[in-house]
Order: sequence, then structure tokens, then C-alpha cells
Amino acid sequence: MRTIILLALFCLIASPVFAQKYISWEAENFDASNGEKFEVFEAPSDQPGNADEGVDDYTIAEASGGAFIGSANGAGNDGNGWVKYEFSVEADDWHFWGRVIAPSVADNSMYWAFDIADGDAVSTNNDTINIWDFYEVEALRVNYTTEWVWFRLNTRDGPFEGTELVQHGDDPVPVELADGEHTLHLVHREDGTYIDKIFATTDVEFNPNETDPQTPVEPQNKLATTWGALKAR
Repeated sequence: MRTIILLALFCLIASPVFAQKYISWEAENFDASNGEKFEVFEAPSDQPGNADEGVDDYTIAEASGGAFIGSANGAGNDGNGWVKYEFSVEADDWHFWGRVIAPSVADNSMYWAFDIADGDAVSTNNDTINIWDFYEVEALRVNYTTEWVWFRLNTRDGPFEGTELVQHGDDPVPVELADGEHTLHLVHREDGTYIDKIFATTDVEFNPNETDPQTPVEPQNKLATTWGALKAR
């Protein structure tokens, strides 16, 4: 079933009241998929390491919603497998994040694009598809881990303008989305890379690695709910 998660109005400044918007969904709750590269795993999950990169076998002990997606080491790279998410937002500048495990330089990326046709979701870095890197820049590689970390959406060399170092800096580039319905495709690139949750906000200063938001959310069905801890545990 098509998943649309809307909203959030909130704001935590005293005066004047400033409204920020948030959306969030579980990575395993995709609306469509192609191929077998993105597998759904239930936590806890034992995963093979990467001996060539000095990564031992490890266990992913927990995941938001109890599950996550990716492909185990040995599944091979690329292959055009993809998942697609459908969502609606108000027109604004949005900052997207993913809760990811990226253990090494050989297990730390995927492709992505907004609002493309399924047939254009291919494992190729072109004028439509971006590479989403997780500690690819050499200065950041000391941070490789088998624990969940939130990464801001980035690109290696376009067409999106927010490269990894820019997105780690003080002036990250937002995704400009028009009012209404959109899609996000994640396309497989490297095995051994996993994603648990996707989160977006209009608040450029919000960092889910540092903040534990308790944000009331009103989904499309109008039932009240609350987000729990989103930061990496």
C-alpha cells in the first residue's frame, strides 16, 4: 500500500513560535522494489564482515521498527536493484537523513534520486542518479563503524550539489521540493551497506545524531503518535 507520512509542525523556540516540519519512515516500508539486492533483515541479525577491509563478522543488535534493508557482503555490487518510497510534503527546503551502517570503504554507499521513473533507477552515476556516500572522504574514514549512524543526504559529484564534506559542514545543501507528492528511489551500489530509517526536516540545524526528538506527528490517517529516540544508539 502506498505510504504517505506527513508532517509535523513544531517548534521549540519561545518567541516567536517557529514551525518546523518533519517526515520519517522505516526503510523496510518501501512502496515498490525491483530485483533482490535490497533484502529485509530483522534485528538482531548476524552479518558477514569484509576480511579484505579488516571488518570481522558482526551482529546488528537493533533497528528502528525491528527491521532494516541492505545486502550482505558477498551479494555483489551494483545490479540495478532498487526500492521506492512515495511521500507528500509541503513546498520547502528539506534536509534528508538516513540511519545507516557503513563498515568500510568497500561497504559505504548507495545511489539515490527523487522523482524519477522506475526505468531510470539504475546503478549508474549520471545526470539523474547521485551516489550517497557514508564516510567516503578520506578524512572521514576513521569513523567507519558497525553501529547505526545518521548521515545527511549527499552526492559524490552531482547532479545534487551537496557533496559529503559540504553536508558535514555549516551550510548543508537542502533538497528543494514542491508542494505535493514525490518519490525517492534508493538504488543498490555496494553490498555490506544497510539503511534502517529515513528522516527529513526543514530545520537545517537539527541533527538526529545529537538530538533526541519527541515530536508529535500527525500521519495521513490522523491518528496521534509520537516519535521516540531517533539518534544513533
